[in-house]
Amino acid sequence: MLSKNLSFVYYSTEGDIIRCMSFDIFLRNIPIRIKTDEVRRYLGEYRGITVVPERINAIIKKLSAISRAFINASASSRAFKIALWSEDGVETEAMSLPGRDISKLLKEASEVIFCATTIGSRLEKKINELLEEKRTLEAMILDAIGSTAADTAMDYLNNLLKAEATRRRLTLTRRYSPGYGDLPLSIQGNLLRASGGDKLGIKVSPSYTLIPKKSVTAVIGVMKI
Repeated sequence: MLSKNLSFVYYSTEGDIIRCMSFDIFLRNIPIRIKTDEVRRYLGEYRGITVVPERINAIIKKLSAISRAFINASASSRAFKIALWSEDGVETEAMSLPGRDISKLLKEASEVIFCATTIGSRLEKKINELLEEKRTLEAMILDAIGSTAADTAMDYLNNLLKAEATRRRLTLTRRYSPGYGDLPLSIQGNLLRASGGDKLGIKVSPSYTLIPKKSVTAVIGVMKI
């Protein structure tokens, strides 16, 4: 488990110290709790319109317990000042963010936090083993569990950043990821370097997908209240 004290210094189970009083955070061994409802959503359940059979719940619970041995969630974030804003994009001290959508999001922001999370590659390997054994249903459910875990890791980081913003009497925009709107996937490499995600072992494929697959990157703006 990770713990924190009132001075906002964070420790992992291995004693990793995260920079205090800063949006620059590096986390290992993030505690992950798999929510069945979220897994069902990834399996296609949608607001009562589509429903995953109840019999699947037992399998989800079983695989959620097993997945703990294959999930090693980590996260990193770094903040940089905005150097130039325009309607077509934003220039930060670390990298460019092209697109009108990200420009609108960051219009009132003074800083940008670049974030990256991953659950590692072990779960992905287990999913591939299940597929090779023709255990397709279990592989599909485990994949949904992995997606839920990756989002949970990002939520965990996001909550720490919100707490730090509140301490500074600031507020944060919603998080925004490459591929949303007109923010191109081609910035993934720069975003990983800016966020410190490359130090977590995350890489980018030639087609701009993240490796390991269960990894997430995001951009968050910092604004005055």
